[in-house]
Amino acid sequence: MITLKSKIIRNFTAGILSCVLVFSILVTLLVTSSYTELIKDNADSRPHQVATWFKKFNNDPAFTKKDMQDGLDNLAKNLEVDIYFENQNGTISYPAYGRNKNSPLKKNEQVFSVYNINRNRRSGTLHIVYNADSEPVKKLQKDFSRAIVYSLSISLVIGIIISLILSENISEPIMIISDETINLKDGNYQVDDRITDIKEIETLQTNINYLSNNLKKQEEIRKQYAQDISHELRTPLTNLQLYIEAIKDGVIEPEENTMAILLEDVNRLEGLIEGLKKTFDENVEYLELNKEEFNVSELTENIIQSFRASAEYNNINVNTYIQEDIIFYSDYDKYSQILQNLISNAIKAIGKNGEIDVYLTADKEEIKLSITDDGVGIAEDKIDRIFDRFYRIEDARNTKENGHGLGLSITKNFVDALGGKISVDSKLNVGTTFMLTFIR
Repeated sequence: MITLKSKIIRNFTAGILSCVLVFSILVTLLVTSSYTELIKDNADSRPHQVATWFKKFNNDPAFTKKDMQDGLDNLAKNLEVDIYFENQNGTISYPAYGRNKNSPLKKNEQVFSVYNINRNRRSGTLHIVYNADSEPVKKLQKDFSRAIVYSLSISLVIGIIISLILSENISEPIMIISDETINLKDGNYQVDDRITDIKEIETLQTNINYLSNNLKKQEEIRKQYAQDISHELRTPLTNLQLYIEAIKDGVIEPEENTMAILLEDVNRLEGLIEGLKKTFDENVEYLELNKEEFNVSELTENIIQSFRASAEYNNINVNTYIQEDIIFYSDYDKYSQILQNLISNAIKAIGKNGEIDVYLTADKEEIKLSITDDGVGIAEDKIDRIFDRFYRIEDARNTKENGHGLGLSITKNFVDALGGKISVDSKLNVGTTFMLTFIR
């Protein structure tokens, strides 16, 4: 497996090399074209000068043979060339010599056809002999080849250096974030807050910081909750121990009231333990759905009926407004748990003497469920946190009865799993309404 830094270096290098290659090809084509034109432009023009001059005055009737000879002599000396005209019959005319025959330069000769349009002058072949130096051209070719090699080498070195610098700048903040996630996994919530100028990485860093702070806060809450739950577990256990010892010693008779008290403590322990199990269970099956079609109207009525005894004991009236025969394709058990948690929560919120209203309606697209109580309500600054794990609203809920701050968190998880939405509207000392919406 390749590291991020190595991959960045490899990709940058490949990209730069590709750019260098394309650039080199384009430069080579451009320079070659320009070079060809340059060679043409810098080719020895002396023969052409002589030929142009000769053709011009060969067709000029006013130009005498002596003028022609004198002119060619001057051109030969000035241009350092040898000139002679070969007539059609093979005879030589107008010889002129200006070339250094001992020169080490290469001897070249160019030939031009001359045709006299006025037929009053000679027609034939003009020969121009000159010494040509090819070394500048060869040197130019060598310099060009050397420049291409140097430019490619320098470009490659610069490209590699740039790729190393860029990869370091990009990979360093990512490696920092990688180390931070490892620390978070190991329970170390201290994160590096070094600043980067890469927007995406900065956003990721911000999210990591948020996650770290949140996990740290949750850890603190869990520790506090462990202390609270240990106290709540200890109390019913102590009561059970005392009652059992008293019964064993014959101090207390196992009457119906005594057994009811013991059963209440057992139920309380069971609720606490089950809540803990559900909260800390990391098994994916916990939120897996087992969907089936069921009559949600009948189920809702049955669940409410199971709470009527408890509600009547506390002088709480439960009023239902349930639309008949609503068919829902969903998870039967999870919907049941949702409603049980909310009804139980409403009873605890009231304590004694109050009203609970349950509404269930549906149309072709949605099923709406609402539970309203006239209990103690929830303070406005605490509403946003009521679905957090371990969060208990001690001034708004009766925490003596299984008030471990798990019910609403579990309820929210189940609602989300069913694809629904849950919201709450509450006023302190007035009451609370939970509103749920499910897609049919």
